[in-house]
Amino acid sequence: ALTAIIAVVQNDKAQALALATQAVELDQTSPTAKLALSYAQQAHFEIEEALASVQEAVKIDTQNALAWARLAELQMSTGKLDHALESARQAVNLNPALAKTQTVLGFAHLLQIDTHAAKAIFAKAIKLDQADPLPRLGLGLALIREGELEAGRIELEIAVSLDPANSLIRSYLGKAYFEEKRYPLASTQFDMAKERDPYDPTPWFYDAIQKQTQNRPVEALQDIQKSIELNDNRAVYRSKLLLDQDEAGRSSSLARIYDNLGFEKRALMETAKSLSFDPANSSAHRFLSDTYANIPRHEIARVSELLQAQLLQPINVNPVQPHLAVTNLNIITGTGPSAAGFNEFTPLMERNKPQLIASGVVGNQGTLGNETVFSQLYDRTSVSLGQFHYETNGFRPNNDQKHNIYNAFIQHAFTPKLNMQAEIRTREKEFGDLVQEFDQKNVSNDERRKLKDNTARLGARYSFSPHQHLIASGIFVDRRISTDFGFLDFLTNVQNYQAEAQFIHKDNNFNITAGGGFHRLDAKDKKNSFSLGKTIRDKNSVYIYSNWHFPKNTTTTLGLSFDSYRRESNSEDISDLSFDVINPKIGVQWDIFQNLRLRFAWFKASRNNILANNSIEPTQVAGFNQFFDDQNGTRTERKGIGLDFRPTNAIYSGIEASIRNLKVPFLNEKSIDKQREQLYRAYLYFSFYPSWSVNGEFQFEKFDRTRKDNLPSEIQTIRLPVSINYFNSNGFFSRISGTYINQDIKQSGSFNSDFFLVDTAIGYRLPGRRGLVSFEARNLFDKNFRYRDPWFFVSDTEQPLSQFVPTRTFIGRLTLNF
Repeated sequence: ALTAIIAVVQNDKAQALALATQAVELDQTSPTAKLALSYAQQAHFEIEEALASVQEAVKIDTQNALAWARLAELQMSTGKLDHALESARQAVNLNPALAKTQTVLGFAHLLQIDTHAAKAIFAKAIKLDQADPLPRLGLGLALIREGELEAGRIELEIAVSLDPANSLIRSYLGKAYFEEKRYPLASTQFDMAKERDPYDPTPWFYDAIQKQTQNRPVEALQDIQKSIELNDNRAVYRSKLLLDQDEAGRSSSLARIYDNLGFEKRALMETAKSLSFDPANSSAHRFLSDTYANIPRHEIARVSELLQAQLLQPINVNPVQPHLAVTNLNIITGTGPSAAGFNEFTPLMERNKPQLIASGVVGNQGTLGNETVFSQLYDRTSVSLGQFHYETNGFRPNNDQKHNIYNAFIQHAFTPKLNMQAEIRTREKEFGDLVQEFDQKNVSNDERRKLKDNTARLGARYSFSPHQHLIASGIFVDRRISTDFGFLDFLTNVQNYQAEAQFIHKDNNFNITAGGGFHRLDAKDKKNSFSLGKTIRDKNSVYIYSNWHFPKNTTTTLGLSFDSYRRESNSEDISDLSFDVINPKIGVQWDIFQNLRLRFAWFKASRNNILANNSIEPTQVAGFNQFFDDQNGTRTERKGIGLDFRPTNAIYSGIEASIRNLKVPFLNEKSIDKQREQLYRAYLYFSFYPSWSVNGEFQFEKFDRTRKDNLPSEIQTIRLPVSINYFNSNGFFSRISGTYINQDIKQSGSFNSDFFLVDTAIGYRLPGRRGLVSFEARNLFDKNFRYRDPWFFVSDTEQPLSQFVPTRTFIGRLTLNF
């Protein structure tokens, strides 16, 4: 048994299991042999078997304090926190004079976020054994969680001095130095941790995050890829379940680094992979939401992913910017006060503290904006208050807009299993004609709109176990929309009610996400103060999605949803509409080789009619989005295939093709417009170690429809963007990009336009993660062109702004973190 433990520590897993098995065969009644076998089984990812071995040891010798302590350890690693606390208490009752039993009890209280009790127990353990580093580690973590960063870091330093060869403790000390913004010391600890245990991926993972925040994304990419390669060797310290969470977390962080480098398509693929392993991973949902912010007609998917991230997130100090939770801001991508990105100031160690993030933007065309978010974490409660303002005159008359958003958010963990949250938000918007037409004669100089809505949201998460979660969401929206055409005005009052619930189950080889929701929208319309009638829209839905991970290098997604849609109106301008539809979902992600992945998906979906525009139903299948900003009641079918190839750690490439068929209803008639969308794209990304990256993409889109009216019947668009990015470790970064666009439109004739745009940006990351400052120029050479966004209808009258504006635009942005 002793030699088996030595083999475990030396990472000789096969020898450890052979020796431990032999020990048990020699004496079936030996609790020591059973304990040794549990460590060997844990090293082989056999966590349930390891737990069973310890339970047998406890049955053999019910008075064995060490066996009870080991039982508590495994129960903690499998997330059975209540049982772990009971076992740890039993271990202390049997032998309170052992530092081991006190230490395990301290960690059991720490995982319950009971830091006061944990500190007292760790102090007892230190008195019992001054040479044991683990109670010092626990005490340091408890102090840091309470906001005493310096005192906690000192305890971690003592723990490292007691066991200099312990890679895990050095990784925690490196995290503490990172929080103190002592980056050279943090790097030293991470490097030493890598040397002490070359098979431990943890220091590589944390070092990658540190380098990314220090404007070293190319180096961060190398480190996190190494972390992923080493992930299976984490078994000695973590359970198989937590290993899977590590894998999902690493994929999510890898996607974040890809986004920083401008590798957007690769980031989407990695996030899809992450969510296929762990649909309950809040970081992956949040990152997917941030990535969707850069893609047209993905507003519904973006806010849906954000809602899922909020419901699944643990208590943390990271706020959600007010503008992220609303759709159709109509702000040109990246020109708002704060760029929609995964929080650049994420701490590595959560602790009680306040945080203030303030952003501002200024530009030509009267552009001015600011966003301020204050957040506070205290024990089991986090709160956030935010404000957003943005205004611009636009690039032509009556193209102006103004926004104001205010929100308040609170989240509380009643127990480690039960987490609840509430949010209120108010929004006001005033704007003119924002649509960019191919022929600018079609724009209006008189049309004005005002929007005001109030939103209240309640959410909850209950975790039956680390692999079983129940989330629920309820949303109420009250909206008022007024439209003035100069000679005619419309007023719409809308109330939206939405309730959803979802259950997530995760196993070693598969996971299941099942849920459903009820959505109701009541709208009253007026024209020139005369009532036009009332419209009611109802949608009820149920769904089930599953991801199967066998064979080992393949993930198969199988799903099914049922949607029941009803639109009833007593208005002459709106016709009734109803349908009940079953939507199958199939997806495959196949790692043909370690660096070659094939993705395929076929699914059907229907457009939600919810005013809040968000849902907790999964938004993608195998990396293909299924919820676009279509008209209410639209039914769709999408087929897609993609191939992603990484020939080296510095080169990434891929191709993707998809076809989407739509059945689009009209408000004032029962006819259906059949539309077809084709998308073909390829990407090639290259990173020059350590400071340069080059991004190149090709995208061809074709939209056509059967209906003949005053709108285009066909739109074909080719885009060829290429950019060069530079990152300096002193904080300076820059980018220059060029985009070629060629567009053909059929609309009472055929029209063609082609042009080339140059954009550039420079910026600086302030030292100590204090913020960022940047200056950007869009359409640098003031190219005037004709262009229409390549789609026909979206979900709202607020059609999103184009990615391309036919005039030079300057944007200066400053973000500060306190």
